[in-house]
Amino acid sequence: MGPLIQQVCLLTFLILFNACSSVADMQLVVPPDPVVTSAGHDVILPCHLSPQTSAVNMYIRWFKEGEFANPLYLYLGGKVTEGKGYEGRVSVFTQELESGNISLLLNNVMASERGSYKCHASYMDWIQELPVVLQVKQQGSVPRISMRKHHRVFIQLSCSSENWYPEPDMLWTDSSGKEITSAETERPKQKEGGDLYSITSHMRIGMDQLEGVTCVVMSQYQGTKMESKLQMTEEFYMSSLPDRVYISAFMIPVFLGLLCITASVFSLIHQRRVVQETLKPLDDMNTKLKAMDQELIKKTEELTYKDKLMGITETIPDSVWSLMVDHAVDVTFDPDTAHVKLSLSDDNRRLKFGEFKEKKDCENIKEKCKGTKHKFKFNQCVLGMEGYEKGTHYWEVDLGKKTQWSVGIAQDTEKRDNIQMYPENGFWSICYKDKELKTVEQSSTFLPIELKPEKLGVFMDYEGRQITFFNVEKKCHIHSFYGMFTKKLYPFFGPLIDCKEELKISPVVQRDKPSTSGNC
Repeated sequence: MGPLIQQVCLLTFLILFNACSSVADMQLVVPPDPVVTSAGHDVILPCHLSPQTSAVNMYIRWFKEGEFANPLYLYLGGKVTEGKGYEGRVSVFTQELESGNISLLLNNVMASERGSYKCHASYMDWIQELPVVLQVKQQGSVPRISMRKHHRVFIQLSCSSENWYPEPDMLWTDSSGKEITSAETERPKQKEGGDLYSITSHMRIGMDQLEGVTCVVMSQYQGTKMESKLQMTEEFYMSSLPDRVYISAFMIPVFLGLLCITASVFSLIHQRRVVQETLKPLDDMNTKLKAMDQELIKKTEELTYKDKLMGITETIPDSVWSLMVDHAVDVTFDPDTAHVKLSLSDDNRRLKFGEFKEKKDCENIKEKCKGTKHKFKFNQCVLGMEGYEKGTHYWEVDLGKKTQWSVGIAQDTEKRDNIQMYPENGFWSICYKDKELKTVEQSSTFLPIELKPEKLGVFMDYEGRQITFFNVEKKCHIHSFYGMFTKKLYPFFGPLIDCKEELKISPVVQRDKPSTSGNC
């Protein structure tokens, strides 16, 4: 029995080792080119695992880029959740999950649903997401020709077509197929709040073009073309009467009509004054009711906005959160990089603005700056002691009630001052200042103030080229940066001036991992 037990244990170890190795080698594969479809059709957004691996026990999320908290489709442990507005329209091929196919089927596509979607998959300590671009096209209506003005020597025509995507082009051609360059085509327009385009063009047709003209609308992107043709006759032009007959036949009825209209207008004005005096109390009441309606709409929008913000909390599953926390690292401040006005604790885990302890420190500040090559001399900042040039890492910062702070990641560089701390210069961070939460970049993104954390989580994926910030108390996503990292990355802290409260490195609380005995 002894040798048999040893063989069973060895075989079990090899199976577990091969399973874990295969997970580490997995990659998501998506098409490099956009997926193109027409409005109203069904489309598949391809995404699969390579090498071929079962996705039955994985956490799968499809979401539009920038809308992680509002997914189209969620799959976890056999349970499926469909996003709002996509009920009954999204699905994966459940019978092909075993072979690693996690492609998304989207039915009845709308033009407004174009854009970049993210295929997200995670299992144990493996997590990855890639973009799939969807382009939606729609062919509009047949061009409609109408007459705008009829003159004795020319006729002004108009041609229009609606419901195109993307923007179409329009032109006129003569009977030989040659383009009429005198036509005036307006820029394609979208209805307010809509995605589809309409286009209109105008031109004049004279006696020399009686053989006919054609209005052509086309989309080079779709490779489609639609046209309408109009033919005229000489008798149509000659139907206009001479000027004197035209004037006498036209002006007399017009004059009589104006007299009647004038009398009617005066009568209506008098009646309107009487009605206005009678209805004035009702008008005042209507004005008050409209003001109350506007106030009610404003309050409803505020509540809806707050409900939406609160709805994104608790959206990160415990399984995903545990995977992230498993990459926690021990972070301390590097005194050699700290600005001279920053006071660090003995364990290098707390810092704040402080007064100089000795007068001679003020007198010798220039000498201190000259002697410390790597200190921040002008920006009140400090880096972490240890940098990272591969792997995934996570740490938490206790901000408490600080009124001003800046936290993120900085790329290793000799030049740390006299530069703007933007992503293009190797600094990725968010800050809270003047009661505003925003990203630190040339065109800052203002973040919802309801997401302001008292404890901030920072997650760095070097190979995945992603830096993400989380509200630890609410376990929700705040913001993500994407970039190309070429040097070592260091934790970055800036308590900002005029705030005396401490900024502290917070120990990460390790969560219990979910049981995996049935998976390996």
